[in-house]
Amino acid sequence: RGGGAAPAAAAGPARREEAGMPVRIRELRIDDGRMNFSDLSIQPNFSAEVLRLGGTVTGLSSAFSAHAKIDLKGQLDEFSPVTIGGSIQPFAYDRFSDVTLRFENISLPVLNPYSGRFAGYNVAKGSLTTDLRYQIDRRKLNASHRIRIDQLEWGEASAVKGEATLPVKFATALLKDRNGVIELDVPVTGTLDDPKLRIGPIVWRIIRNLIVKAVTAPFALLGAMFAGAEQAQFVDFQPGDAALEAAAAERLAALARGLAQKQGIALDVPIMPAAALDAPALLERRYLAQRALTLAAVLGRKDGDAAPLPEFDTLPVRQRIAVLEKMLRAQGGDPPPAPAVPEPAPGASRAEVRAAAEAAQLAWLGEVTRRGIVLADDALATLGRERAIAIQRALLGAGELEASRVFLVSEGKVGAEGGKVRLQLALK
Repeated sequence: RGGGAAPAAAAGPARREEAGMPVRIRELRIDDGRMNFSDLSIQPNFSAEVLRLGGTVTGLSSAFSAHAKIDLKGQLDEFSPVTIGGSIQPFAYDRFSDVTLRFENISLPVLNPYSGRFAGYNVAKGSLTTDLRYQIDRRKLNASHRIRIDQLEWGEASAVKGEATLPVKFATALLKDRNGVIELDVPVTGTLDDPKLRIGPIVWRIIRNLIVKAVTAPFALLGAMFAGAEQAQFVDFQPGDAALEAAAAERLAALARGLAQKQGIALDVPIMPAAALDAPALLERRYLAQRALTLAAVLGRKDGDAAPLPEFDTLPVRQRIAVLEKMLRAQGGDPPPAPAVPEPAPGASRAEVRAAAEAAQLAWLGEVTRRGIVLADDALATLGRERAIAIQRALLGAGELEASRVFLVSEGKVGAEGGKVRLQLALK
């Protein structure tokens, strides 16, 4: 029984082809035709017309396995050629279709009914070229949309906003290359049996997601231009220090080269410090600097003496005590009382007792002199500004990025990362 079913299945298409009158047309020629498209679902309505449509459709046939060849050309206007090609099963397009369409140099302002709805602005300038390909195999769709937008400029806000909720002007500036061109590749797959499959909304949703990514993660978008772009937005500093690390300087230089190709994009650099990390570090740096000055005075060093100072911890204990006592006197005020000398251990020698007393005095003096260090009121603000200026120099040093596009701002993200102070740059 299984062997007898196969011939019946194979004969199905043949019977279908033979039912009714078979149709075969070797060549259909179109000369000076017109093809109109109107979208009445949008306000104001949109219409476009392909004129001077000409070419051939060859191999038209009602045969189930036949594929007709399409070769058509026309004009949307005098300078916007249209090309349609490929092959199709004309009486069963959902079984097989492979059609390409190319629209060149379409003036974008004619699409203002759509730009108002989806972008919220009318288009002032720009041209559009698209390469579209639609492949259908047994009702499965595989579509590609290669879109090139050249010199897009937005005009005034449109009267009808529709679904417009995105900062499209910022996204446009991010997506443009150095020549003012935006290139998009928008694939769509699905099945014709899906009642929700509508190409236009799907394409817009994909483009919308790309715009959202450009706005919410702009440095990730720059990653296509140079390696490390996503990390270039983060600049780390040692607490209390404004020195820019070499790796960060290299990333900032690369970022500047990338931004030089993105006209219309500005960069914000925060100038705030991270007080929780920076204040203790500044106090320690100031303490060490004062201690070094006092040590130089105790050793009788004069200004201009190039000989390095000995390390404080390598000095004899009595000399360290002398330095800290001099620091304490210079700080002024009444120091807190010294702690009582700890009781010596039973049987301790005189030298051990003296060493214990000196160690206690040294520890007390170190604590008191540290407490006597006071930061200037503007010390933290100055540090924040010095860091921002270091970043600004790294960005502008090569002269590729205009200084007018880098702003030092009093708002932004500054925090801690791995024991360092992290500044986060922002594109605007």
